[in-house]
Amino acid sequence: MTKRIVVKGAVQGIGYRPFISEKATEYGLSGYVKNCGASVEILVSGAEMDVDSFIAMLSKEVPAGGFILSVEASEVDKDALAALNPKDDGLYFGTDDSFVIIESSQLDLSSELPVFLPDIGICDDCMSEMLDTSNRRFRYPLISCAVCGPRMSILNRLPYDRDTTTMEDFCMCPSCQKDYGIGRRKYAQTISCHDCGPQMILKVRKSATFESGEKSVQKAIELLRDGKIIGLKGISGYQLVCRPEAEIASRLRKVKGRENKPFALMFSTVEDIRKYAFVSELEEKLLKSSARPIVLVRANNEIIFPEEVLKGSLYIGAFLPSAGIHRLLTDELGPLIVTSANKSDEPMIINDEKFLSVFMPDSGKQSDDGIADTSVDAVLYHKRRINMAQDDSVMFVINVDGRETSQFIRRARGFTPLPVIVDPTSDNNDLSSTSYSDRVLSDEHKIGILALGGDLKSSFAFGKGDRIIPSQYIGDLKDYEVNRSYGKLLNDYQRIFEFKPEVIISDLHPLYMSTKMGKELSNKEDIPLLELQHHFAHIYSVMAENSLTECIGVSFDGTGFGLDGNIWGGEFVYCKGSKAERILHLSYAKLAGGDEAPKNAGNVALCYIHEAKKRGLISPDAFDNVCESKVHIKDMTHVSNSDSKLLLAALDNNINTFETSSMGRLFDAVSALLGICSYNSYEGECAIMLEKEALLFKGEDYPKFTFSIKDDEADQIALFAEIYKCLQEGNYSKRAIAYGFHMAIKDLITKASALLYRKFSDTDSASVDMAVCLSGGVFNNRLLLTRAIKALKDEGFEVCWNQKVPLGDGGISTGQAYYGLLNS
Repeated sequence: MTKRIVVKGAVQGIGYRPFISEKATEYGLSGYVKNCGASVEILVSGAEMDVDSFIAMLSKEVPAGGFILSVEASEVDKDALAALNPKDDGLYFGTDDSFVIIESSQLDLSSELPVFLPDIGICDDCMSEMLDTSNRRFRYPLISCAVCGPRMSILNRLPYDRDTTTMEDFCMCPSCQKDYGIGRRKYAQTISCHDCGPQMILKVRKSATFESGEKSVQKAIELLRDGKIIGLKGISGYQLVCRPEAEIASRLRKVKGRENKPFALMFSTVEDIRKYAFVSELEEKLLKSSARPIVLVRANNEIIFPEEVLKGSLYIGAFLPSAGIHRLLTDELGPLIVTSANKSDEPMIINDEKFLSVFMPDSGKQSDDGIADTSVDAVLYHKRRINMAQDDSVMFVINVDGRETSQFIRRARGFTPLPVIVDPTSDNNDLSSTSYSDRVLSDEHKIGILALGGDLKSSFAFGKGDRIIPSQYIGDLKDYEVNRSYGKLLNDYQRIFEFKPEVIISDLHPLYMSTKMGKELSNKEDIPLLELQHHFAHIYSVMAENSLTECIGVSFDGTGFGLDGNIWGGEFVYCKGSKAERILHLSYAKLAGGDEAPKNAGNVALCYIHEAKKRGLISPDAFDNVCESKVHIKDMTHVSNSDSKLLLAALDNNINTFETSSMGRLFDAVSALLGICSYNSYEGECAIMLEKEALLFKGEDYPKFTFSIKDDEADQIALFAEIYKCLQEGNYSKRAIAYGFHMAIKDLITKASALLYRKFSDTDSASVDMAVCLSGGVFNNRLLLTRAIKALKDEGFEVCWNQKVPLGDGGISTGQAYYGLLNS
């Protein structure tokens, strides 16, 4: 019997062809295996029982790092067999009993979205070899094998072979050539060593001297030990590295232009992390996973890093080495700050010349001690080209009733371009497993959907059939360089995946760069364009992960252009198929200040107080002396007297004002009111600091605030007035008030969800087990997220929330793509 088998899934870049060759030989089969685009084609001949057993094995076994989506087998007759013989390769199938690996062939990828692997962190075997003094790759910083190393960041085109990646620039030495045919490195396209692969090179600022190989690594270690900051060209982009000391971290903030956001720290091992933080079972699993994400772990109370490193955060953004060079540095120096090499808000640098021009210019402003404030001291790099920047993924873990789940803040290296699988027959969307082997791929939704995402934390996504491929995190499109990177990456993805969109989905906001891009592309290519409201897209992203076609949605974030022209952000919606409806929302608050409003929380608090006073919710004389600084707000350092007068005048005269239902702005206002944080130097800072205070509350007696609901509005101004009066009375600490505020939002979610359920179940337009979906950047608040999930479950609801894409705007494109599939 002879059968032709096509295996689809993550089957390239993991040594799958050698695996198949060994298995076929084990089953006594002859034939061949080859890559075809992003799938693998196998031809086998042998006894019927052996062939059938081999096919059954394909659905269950796969090398580390891969997974199977489908196995399709068909019997081959003699005429078809003659056509399939790979004669041009000097191999003629059927002349002997051998099974061979042959060169890849191109496959038309237009029928469905292929699956390709992300960059994979260094495996345990390679790590052991690099640390083994007797191994020929001892201390080779870029060591890799068939199951680890760069993939997406070095890919030129599919299929994945050495000559279709930037490894084509490096010829294998005889020893690596031998390794390429046997063992763990059989057909490992990134195989290299000290003799033939990319080597580390060190350039010191304002010095013509270069060091290479082991000398460069040793010199870099010396510089870091002496308190210097170096640039490091890693696997997926440039990084900035230094020791986590106050003075050094302070200088690094000047280099990056990063004011208050905490730095991530790289450790050699999980045991090292435990010296500084608590690590749960799932957090350890994530840290050790092939993706090597940054995981936010709770710092312990005994040993803490300087304020300039963590900026008061309760959590350490900890991660493990994703490449050999990282381990060599951390083994010698201990924990290190390792952060992406970019100026604040700009994209991660991947180009050698670009890094030198930005971080090591020939001349620059010198500080008193002769060190350039905005320059690094040296750069440790290699000459392997990087095609696509891949920032570190960022995750955290929540625990609901003893069950841990992982959440994305940023989805990038280690996860993209893995797809989100849309399959109503499956309850498992874990791409680290092989649970898809028995699925039948959907024949529906074959129209290609291009979803452009939003402008903040931008990403795009392709949707087709039963899968959605979100891009990596790109950045905020208001930045010119991020905008350019977005366009280049979109072109690269379309070329690699041979994707031609038939429908474009964009955000509704008329001023978003992504919206404008959608209109331009639609007009240029004559492709239909659909616009989806921002908060609806958030809910559709959760629906996509869970293959839902109906739900109640709770979408809380900072900003989103609403259907009525106002700024939304505290929304309760009902979705069924491609129809979405806003049912209930936070009441509108009038803000002034234009684009500065999302940053200046102090001004937002003044706007809320002004509105509460006008409505008689607080005493008429409250805050009358605001312009004379006789305010109860303790830390509104970004609110000056003159600014206050102008702000109040603008509100009274409707000058540059706008209406918003944003939950994110309510968080800002309360944070400023309590004197916790009055300015967002990075997105969400005020809300993060407010959550911190609530998490630190240990008592049981806290104020019970309540949102009143009338018609389709939950009154946020009345709630704010309650908090204001509670603060004035002085009976509770600000931590207790912060905690009470969180509990009020939790209660609102539960109460509103019950109202919506009754509304739609009474009209028979909703199923009995209709889920409540939670999404939006506000739900990155783990206190609110866990309490809301538990409260909803206690009320009998099925609860879903983003776990495969970020809760924030990084998940918008996935929601847009799913909406497009449902609409097709």
